[in-house]
Amino acid sequence: MLFLARCPGCGAVHSGWCDGCWTVLSNAPVVHRSGIVVSHEYAGVMRELIVAMKYSSARWVVPMLADVWVMRHAQVCEADVVTWVPTTPRRMRERGYDQSELIARRVARRLRVPCVGLLRRLDDHAQTGRTASERRTGARFVARRSRYERVLVIDDVVTTGATLQHSLDALRASTARTVTCAAIAATPAPEVRR
Repeated sequence: MLFLARCPGCGAVHSGWCDGCWTVLSNAPVVHRSGIVVSHEYAGVMRELIVAMKYSSARWVVPMLADVWVMRHAQVCEADVVTWVPTTPRRMRERGYDQSELIARRVARRLRVPCVGLLRRLDDHAQTGRTASERRTGARFVARRSRYERVLVIDDVVTTGATLQHSLDALRASTARTVTCAAIAATPAPEVRR
């Protein structure tokens, strides 16, 4: 049986992104979240790809997500090392992999710096489905000491920014001099009621 490669964006027969979808992803507006370098809004094709990666074992999207982040942000990111926000042990057992680690390893390879697991998660509470106040007190991390001063920490999706903030606090409490927080996508900001 012959399987045809398809564009992850539109499903057209193509090996990797078709030109149209790559252009759309490449030219999408950069999402701004306070202190976090984000590539895309967590919507449309980007949301579908991340959901497939997290909940349908679609690891094949990792290079595409990482590559588009690097293409958009490599010039503004100076790092000696890349690390990731570790998922919960329960999610790790369910999936068999940590999606943020896979992304971080690809980003590090593209940036030509080492990728090292600097964070250890101290809780087993997934952030998915939690309220903003629950997220702020949820994830807890400890960072191991390292020789790296400029750290890039990667997460897949940022919602409130609480998990990345906890990661940032842990890394700053270790030997990191500067920490850049990054995510592939950010949930749309809630609309302000007038």
